[in-house]
Amino acid sequence: MTAPQTTTEPVQPPPPKRRGMSGTAKSMIISMVLVVLAVLGWTALVPRVNKVDRPGVDVAGIARETAIAQKWTVTYPQPAPKGWIPANVRLVTFQNQPATWQAGYDLPDSKYIAVQQTDKPNQLWIDHQTNYGKPEGTVEVAGVKWTKVYRNSNDQSSLVRSEPLNGLATIVTGRADWSELQQFASLLKPAATS
Repeated sequence: MTAPQTTTEPVQPPPPKRRGMSGTAKSMIISMVLVVLAVLGWTALVPRVNKVDRPGVDVAGIARETAIAQKWTVTYPQPAPKGWIPANVRLVTFQNQPATWQAGYDLPDSKYIAVQQTDKPNQLWIDHQTNYGKPEGTVEVAGVKWTKVYRNSNDQSSLVRSEPLNGLATIVTGRADWSELQQFASLLKPAATS
């Protein structure tokens, strides 16, 4: 008799265990709550800044350098009221435009005012500095007549001085009300040259 043939089939290994999602819905919810609590706790511990105080620019120093280099007597508001922060001070030179002294200040309530001065003004320069606004009458500041110019599309108000200030055409411009522009204009004093 012949021995029965035994066939050995290869044994299939058991399927691998699932990785990752082996928990129940309850354990996933608990994990999610713990993660949210950890994030909230971390957020509560991290300090938040409500206002960034930045130092102002050195208006006097840049004015002195500009006055010496250009042989101009530039002006800026002196003393600047509390809360007026010098934001930019520079001599701007554009092609086909006269060199322009600019001293701009950030005021409280997100307002901005700047003084613009040049020794070679022309109508294009005035139009450019006032953003092509329309004249709206005149006002007297410290005994001098200034023309009020307003550009409605970007809420820019400007005061154009009728006579040179220390030999320079002068415009006070920005996004502020007329009384603030007049106050700014009344505080303009020459920069020290030494």
